[in-house]
Amino acid sequence: MKVSYCSKTDLGLKHPINSDALGDKKTKNGHVFVVADGSPVDANGSFASRLAVQSILDFFEKEIFDNVFIGINHAFQFANEQVYRASILEEGLKGIFASVAVVLVREEGVYYAHIGNARVYLKSEGKLQRLTNDHGYLDVQLYPTNDVDYSKPVVKLPKALGNTPSISPTVCFSKLDVAAGDVLLVCTHGITKVLDDNFINSKIEYASINANILELVDSAKGKSVPENVTLQLIAVTEGNIQKRFISATNTQKNNVVDTPTSSEGKVTQEQINLFNKITLDRNKTIKIGAAIIAVFVVIWFVFRQPHDDTDKVLDDAGEIIQKDTTNQHQDLETLMEYEKPKKAEKEEEEEEEETEEEVTDEEETATESSDETEVEEATTPKEEATVAPKVSEKKEEKKKEPKKEEKKKEDKKAKSGNSKSHTVKSGNTINGLAAEYGVKPDAIRKANNLSDDKIEIGQKLIIPQ
Repeated sequence: MKVSYCSKTDLGLKHPINSDALGDKKTKNGHVFVVADGSPVDANGSFASRLAVQSILDFFEKEIFDNVFIGINHAFQFANEQVYRASILEEGLKGIFASVAVVLVREEGVYYAHIGNARVYLKSEGKLQRLTNDHGYLDVQLYPTNDVDYSKPVVKLPKALGNTPSISPTVCFSKLDVAAGDVLLVCTHGITKVLDDNFINSKIEYASINANILELVDSAKGKSVPENVTLQLIAVTEGNIQKRFISATNTQKNNVVDTPTSSEGKVTQEQINLFNKITLDRNKTIKIGAAIIAVFVVIWFVFRQPHDDTDKVLDDAGEIIQKDTTNQHQDLETLMEYEKPKKAEKEEEEEEEETEEEVTDEEETATESSDETEVEEATTPKEEATVAPKVSEKKEEKKKEPKKEEKKKEDKKAKSGNSKSHTVKSGNTINGLAAEYGVKPDAIRKANNLSDDKIEIGQKLIIPQ
């Protein structure tokens, strides 16, 4: 978006000092235009307006706004803090405030905000539209006599910059779309107090804003304007939207012409015919394109091959079934094999416990018999010799019996389920044993309930066949 602009401020006819201020600056956030009307109308009011304008311009240059609307509001808050702090710290500045209007021109559109009675207007398609509503006014009653103290007007501004520690400026609720040929007016209350909107509209033309601004100031002074006059005219040379063509019938009714125009500022019949032809061609092209797209969509739905994943699903299911049902009988046999060694081990433990109990009982009987033999030693020495060997023989037989039973049980373990027993020695590994016995390592792990390849020396392993 591109604009051309001009600015003007004037004392008016009654005041000895100008308490208005204006400024513009191309910042990181866009081109900023500001006008401010300070109060009271003296050096203090002039200080307030100039401080407000400078603070807003500095804030827009300070950092890039993520949200334009919030950024504009923060700019007003920052300027308000500066003016309010000055009014508190400086005794002579007590009671100062200012009305402020801001226009921000960006690539995507125009944004605006105001507080007090400073105003923003837009002239588009020959009509002037007021974009802001006053928050109050300064009741000076046109100063009917020369005895009025100009520096002390009756203040009826409930909202103004610098009145309170925090303010609520009115910020536009959405960006303003403008086209080439539109004109924005930013002004203080001095000009709008004596000139109505219709008169202002008649004095603003896109092609002559420099002359228009002088005419507006002179017209206000011709009305004996009592206040300072400050305004900015901003002509949009390249907007963010394009004006639409209008038909010849609407042109005759409204006497309003949109672009394109002839050099005399009127739409020619040739241009209207050309526009109508272009419009018809464009509509025809759109309809044909839509019809082609619809045909392609219908063909795609009718002739498209549905994506069939049945084979893939069956394959996946087959893999799952295969995993769940592989070697069912073998699994049952191995489970039985696991149960057999466990039962054998339990039986072996029980038999060992029984043999130990029997041995202890025999030892007790042996001790009793030895006591008896000692008592009878004096009388029957021959019986002692015969009894002692018998007891020792019984002990040896009892000790030999468990060893035989253990060997039998080990043989049973080895024979049960066509498996062998191996006692782990130094250097043995699962993979080495598997190679030695010609079986798979997983079979050895499975037969011995091993979760990993860790084995210990002396550990007995079942080697399945």
